[in-house]
Amino acid sequence: MIIQSPMVTPAGSSDSLSVLTSEIKLLRGDMGDLKSHIKQLSDHLSHCYGRLDEYDARIKTLEKREEEIISLNSTIVNLREQLNSQAQSSMRNELEISGVNEFKNENPHHIIQVMAHKFGVTVEDHDIDFATRVGPRRQANKATAEIPTRPLVIRFVRRCKRDEFLKAAKARKTMSSSDMEIDGPSRNVYFNERLTQENRQLFRAAKLASKQQGYRFCWHKNGAILIRKQEGNPPIHVRNFEDLEFHLGPTTMELQQSSPPAEPRD
Repeated sequence: MIIQSPMVTPAGSSDSLSVLTSEIKLLRGDMGDLKSHIKQLSDHLSHCYGRLDEYDARIKTLEKREEEIISLNSTIVNLREQLNSQAQSSMRNELEISGVNEFKNENPHHIIQVMAHKFGVTVEDHDIDFATRVGPRRQANKATAEIPTRPLVIRFVRRCKRDEFLKAAKARKTMSSSDMEIDGPSRNVYFNERLTQENRQLFRAAKLASKQQGYRFCWHKNGAILIRKQEGNPPIHVRNFEDLEFHLGPTTMELQQSSPPAEPRD
């Protein structure tokens, strides 16, 4: 019969095992905390990704709205240009005369007929649709006590008669109110096709910009505003302020708000 000896644990082994067990438990606890932190970070990242997706969707919505706004602005610009073109077309039989002395109870039809007679053009009552002053009455100049005259607008029944009258007026290099036997102080009288307010502003800006940039010619014909650098160069049709800026430089856009100069003769 063999007698087995009991297993003897070396001294201090139980303490080491106990310490190792405690460390393993602590490590497991730390791993649990790490897993918890990782889960929190994962949840936070998921939330951030969700917010980013929301922001991305909002940005796309804003970009789409911006495109719609740009498209609407373009449509508005096109509609304004069409309306201006139609308004200008409706004025094709009209003339504007500036510098004619204004009197109370005057007869604009008679004034036009006197002018036509001076030019050698026959204008009867039935040739004129209407003739009237335009714009608000102006205050007298404090220094001279002189009251500025309002433009005289004439609409002819037929365009050919308007063109005949205008051609005869332009044939005379200079014209004053005294030349036409109109009472009051002598003033220079100018004859021009009538422009819409928008085209008038564009024409004034074009004249100022042309002078600044050394363009010798700026005029309007049949509602079209034209500029030319010098004799022999083809005319450039200026349709809007963007065209003006393209041909004459960015400074011309500032001229939109400039005060209007005295109306020159074309």
